[in-house]
Amino acid sequence: MGIINRFLLFVSMIGLALLSVLVLCMGVLPEPVWLNEIHYILSRRETVVVSVVLLLVALHLLGVSLRGRAERTHERGDFILLQGAEGGVRVALPAIRAMAERTLLSLHGIRMAKVRAQRVRASKNAPETLRLVLDLTVSRGTPVASLTEAAAAAIRTELRETMGLEDVAVESHITAFSDAVPAGKRRVV
Repeated sequence: MGIINRFLLFVSMIGLALLSVLVLCMGVLPEPVWLNEIHYILSRRETVVVSVVLLLVALHLLGVSLRGRAERTHERGDFILLQGAEGGVRVALPAIRAMAERTLLSLHGIRMAKVRAQRVRASKNAPETLRLVLDLTVSRGTPVASLTEAAAAAIRTELRETMGLEDVAVESHITAFSDAVPAGKRRVV
């Protein structure tokens, strides 16, 4: 549940608590007095509007509570490749990240690359999968569509050959265009 939904739940619960306190205190007031006040309040348009808004908020919060959890992502720890009787083979996410960055920097047109490796679990019983999010700085004049396809293909090939991983989700974000020479590479004049 997000922060906005938590705030809505807090406000509605405070309102219900105040309403219940008022109902408990009605024994103190004589019946004709509070009945007259209720009839007056119910005859006002503002009461109808507030009631409709509270109903919509309550239905929204009910929907949020009944909806399943969103996928869980973790950017720390290890990714399990194989699990056997003798134990499991684990690869650290920083190792996967470093391998992907090295692969990306070898491609023509990519100036800088930052990779986020995430372990993703869609639901509680689903197996963990690997997703790579690429933040790329590319040189100007490079066709972005073909570059991102080539980058995803190169990373998938590297992961398949070294770790045996198939169907890794790769998401590319172009963060900047630059003509700067990448660090560590010098031009020959």
